[in-house]
Amino acid sequence: MRNAKLIILSTFIAITCLASISSATVQTANAKLGAKVFEANCSPCHAGGDNTVETAKTLKSDALKANGFTSVADVKKRIEQGKGVMPVFKDQLKPQEIDAVASYVWEKAQNNWK
Repeated sequence: MRNAKLIILSTFIAITCLASISSATVQTANAKLGAKVFEANCSPCHAGGDNTVETAKTLKSDALKANGFTSVADVKKRIEQGKGVMPVFKDQLKPQEIDAVASYVWEKAQNNWK
C-alpha cells in the first residue's frame, strides 16, 4: 500500500513538473511572438510604448489606465477593433498573434517598457 502511494505521489510530482516546464515554454514562445508582431505592426507608432500620433495615448501603464484600459482583454479589443486613427487588425492578424501582442503590450506596460 505504501509503495502504491509513493508511486502515485511520484507520478503527480512528475506531471506537475512537466506541466510547469511546458507552461514556461508556451509563455516564452508567446512573448517572442508578441514582440515580433509588435515590431512588425505596432512599433511605427508605438515604439517603446510611446504614441507618435496621439502623444497622450501611450502604451505606458498610467496612460492605459487613464484611457480606460484595465486588462489584457481591453488591449486585445483595441487591437481587434481599432479606434480613431488606430487601424483594425482583426483581419490582418491571426487570433494567436492578437493574443500574443496584447499580452506583450500589457506586460511591457506593467514593467514601464523596460
